[in-house]
Amino acid sequence: MPAGAIRCGLRGVVSVWRKLAEIIRLRRERARMHCQLAAMSERELMDFGMTRSEIAYELKKPVRRK
Repeated sequence: MPAGAIRCGLRGVVSVWRKLAEIIRLRRERARMHCQLAAMSERELMDFGMTRSEIAYELKKPVRRK
């Protein structure tokens, strides 16, 4: 196998791992956000104009790809 083909294959593997790491990072961020929002009182939620049902809807949305 030519060296160029090996490098090209490795770039593809690295790209996949980077995408996977980004997905994991986004999921963790969403989980943290969910915990923070769940801990807020109704009054705190009203202060920035959201209800629990709106938050639940937003958090259930899939992570969008670029």
